[in-house]
Amino acid sequence: MSTPIVLRAVNAAQCPLFKPGEGMTVQMPAVVMSRCHAVCAANLEKFAKFYEERGRGADQQVYACSYVGCRANFKVEIGQQLPELQVAAPAAAPGGDPTRPMSGIFVAQVGPQTRTGILALAARLKTTPLFSSLPATELEAVAKNMQVREYAPGADCLRKGEFGRAFFLIQSGTAEVVNVEPDGTQRIIATIGPGQCFGEMSLLTGDVASATVRAASKISALVLPRGDFERMLDHNPQLNRHFNRLLAERLRITNRKLVEVQDGVTGRLAMMSLGELTQSLNASGRTGRLALSLGATSGTVVFDKGVIYDVTCGTLKREEAFYMLMKWKDGQFKFEPGVGTVTGMEPLDAMSLLMEGMRRQDEDTGRFKMVGGPPTPPPHTA
Repeated sequence: MSTPIVLRAVNAAQCPLFKPGEGMTVQMPAVVMSRCHAVCAANLEKFAKFYEERGRGADQQVYACSYVGCRANFKVEIGQQLPELQVAAPAAAPGGDPTRPMSGIFVAQVGPQTRTGILALAARLKTTPLFSSLPATELEAVAKNMQVREYAPGADCLRKGEFGRAFFLIQSGTAEVVNVEPDGTQRIIATIGPGQCFGEMSLLTGDVASATVRAASKISALVLPRGDFERMLDHNPQLNRHFNRLLAERLRITNRKLVEVQDGVTGRLAMMSLGELTQSLNASGRTGRLALSLGATSGTVVFDKGVIYDVTCGTLKREEAFYMLMKWKDGQFKFEPGVGTVTGMEPLDAMSLLMEGMRRQDEDTGRFKMVGGPPTPPPHTA
């Protein structure tokens, strides 16, 4: 059985089930009924997504229950459990199937639960190029955490603009990679099929998904939640190197596009985010001025040999200006190569800016609200 986790109500305004301090104990994917004050399906569904994204990093963080009319927040306490409450499980409805979860109890759908199922999935993974080099023991560890999900034709598996929650590997069927413009225009960029994966770039870079992946036919996909994906890379150096090569190739292609356009690069942030631009300009050691505009507001980022020296956005300067620009989901950008004047300016660390900017975006959207206030930003280095 997995590590116990307490979901404890921090406040419970208008919550019909919990008072402050009460909550539920879960051991994924099960609910420990005898250690729950009540069981809330909406809350558990919200927690499952939260835990997919953060894994053990969710410990001591707070998420909001989004059930209609409920204003409760819940604190995640990994490794803890509520005392035995001797709460009797409700009886199954007359004529109901006693083997199925009762209404109001959410059971997360996870990977194979039997030894036979795990071995069968591991054997299937072995036939895919991505996992073919892994030994049997490591394949079993990956298979144990994988979920099998099916998508009907036309269903969105991953949506542009959303933060990645999982890694997807298609078993059967085909999917279309679709670019959705702000005006609703849609263009198919590529078609992918069995053995191909998606969702990994958003997990690796921390950026939102740059395109929508939509089922063109009925799809069966193996899905590895974000936390398990990160642990898989930690435990498998070969896969870690593979995904790092994918990330490097993506940056290389972007850098090549930047180099090929001698008079500067123009585009829309909806197609290429400030995070991607910053990583590319930093990695390729470019010098010049990145100008951005959104309506009547404009901003600039000054690079010298890939290092950021100055940032403006309206009346904001430097770090605060960069964090504001990172919030822009659309707008125009233009990179103007050339030698700038950076004498006397203090350089800014690009990776620290990106990490802090992403953390602020998470808090602004309420996705990952920190208990006790935000962490201290990393120091800026020369």
